[in-house]
Amino acid sequence: MRKIVLTTLLLVCGALATACVAQSSNNPAPNSAASTQASPNQTAPSQSALPTEISAELGPCAVLFTVNGKDGKPLYNAKITTRVRYGMGSLKRLDLEAATNSSGQAKFTHLPSAPKKPIYFYVSKDDGLEIVEFAPDVRCRDEKTVVLK
Repeated sequence: MRKIVLTTLLLVCGALATACVAQSSNNPAPNSAASTQASPNQTAPSQSALPTEISAELGPCAVLFTVNGKDGKPLYNAKITTRVRYGMGSLKRLDLEAATNSSGQAKFTHLPSAPKKPIYFYVSKDDGLEIVEFAPDVRCRDEKTVVLK
């Protein structure tokens, strides 16, 4: 009997949560697109304009990557990986991976400001690979442009 009550309670909570999400997505916020309508010739900014973002939750620093091909065009779905070492003796490790969006951008946030070892980012797409060093103790908020060949 207890299992039936708990299962019913979970189903009701799930249905309420789904209804709330559906209702909030149908009703725009008061200061959103309803009050700032674009003219027919303007296009609204798309979600792909925002860079892919991943957080290390270890500090205040950030780096924004823009990855281009040899033709200068942004590369979609280029893979950027890193291993952040932190803690006493750099014994703790955090592996992060992100893929670029359609504008070739990915952002790593909340990186440590004074790592004991350098932070290297590996940017790859198909057969191209570039290694980029990030020195947050020199420049905490940085932007890197990488050209893959």
